[in-house]
Amino acid sequence: MDGIKASGIRVVIAENTRMASRLLADALSQNSALEAVVAASSATESLQAISEIHPAVALVSDTLDDDPKRGFELAREIRATWPEVQVVMLLDGCKPEPVVEAFRAGARGVFSRNESFKELAACIARVSRGEIWARSEHMAFAIEALASAPASTEVDSEALLTLSKREREVVDALAEGLSNREIGERMDLSRHTVKNYVCRIFEKLGVSTRFELMVALTRRQATTYRKLADEAGPSDLLPALLAAAEAGVASAQFVVGHMYLYGEGVRRDKVLAYKWLLLAEQADEAFSDASRRARKKLGTELLSVQVTEAERMVSQWVGNAEIPSLSREPGSVGTAKAATGVA
Repeated sequence: MDGIKASGIRVVIAENTRMASRLLADALSQNSALEAVVAASSATESLQAISEIHPAVALVSDTLDDDPKRGFELAREIRATWPEVQVVMLLDGCKPEPVVEAFRAGARGVFSRNESFKELAACIARVSRGEIWARSEHMAFAIEALASAPASTEVDSEALLTLSKREREVVDALAEGLSNREIGERMDLSRHTVKNYVCRIFEKLGVSTRFELMVALTRRQATTYRKLADEAGPSDLLPALLAAAEAGVASAQFVVGHMYLYGEGVRRDKVLAYKWLLLAEQADEAFSDASRRARKKLGTELLSVQVTEAERMVSQWVGNAEIPSLSREPGSVGTAKAATGVA
C-alpha cells in the first residue's frame, strides 16, 4: 500500500493493478481536500487499508483480483463491516448491468473512468457527505430496475411491524439518505449502535443494502397509493408512482421526473419532468445532487417560458413558495420545501 498525505478526506483506492491504483492515487493526492489517499491492488489489501485508516470513501473497481465481479463483492463486504465508509464504484463504461449492480452492492456513487479527475474529486467530496453521485443515465438504469423489481423485494406490513419504534426511526433516517454518523448525531447514538440497528433492520426486512431498502419501501408505498388510482391494473406501476409522487414521496417524484424525461410509460414531457425533478430535489437530500444535474441539463433544452411554467407548477404544488428560476440563475436551487413521506 502507498499512502500520500494532504489535508481532509481519507480515501482508499481499490484498483485491479498496482500501477493503475498508484496512478489514480497520485492524481487525487494533488487535491488539497484529501488527507490520505491509499492505493491498494487487491481485495485483501483494500480491506486491510480500510481497517487501518478508516476512510470516508472507498473507490472500488468493478474488476479486482482479475475477477470482473470481485469489486461488487468487496463493496458488499465494506458496507457490511464498515457501513460508515461510503463506496464509489469505478466502472469502465455506462452499461445498465454494472451500474445497477453497483447500487445493489451498496455504492453511494457510480463513476466512469472516462470522466475527469476533477469530477472524481467532486464525486468523492459529495459522497463523503452522504450524498449520492450518479449521472442521469445511471439513475435511469436504477429507475428501470426499481420499476421491474420482483415483488419479493417488497417489504410487507408484517415485516415492518416487527421493527421497534427506534428501528422505525432508523429506517426513516436511512430513507432520507443519512449516513450512520448523521443518524447517530440525530438520535444521540454511537456509530456502533447505529450499525447494529441497521444490521437488525436489514435482517428483519430481508434486504442487504440501502438501495434495496429504498426500492422495497418505494414499492410498498407505491402499492399503498395504487388504491387511489381507479385505472391501475395489477401490473401497472405508473398510477401508483404518480399517486405517491403527488402525496410527496421524494423517491416517487424522482422516478416520475425521469419517466417524463425519457417518455418511459408516459408521453414525454420535459416541462413535467422539470417539475418533478425540482420537487424531488427540494424534498430529499438523497436525490438532490442527481436531480439537480438532470434538471440543469434539461433546463438548457427548454425555453425560458417553459422553465417558468414548470416552476409555477412547483410553486403552486408547495403553496406558492418562491422558486428561483434556472433561466435567471444557472444552477440555482429553489427554497421551497415539499412534504415528504417514506422515500
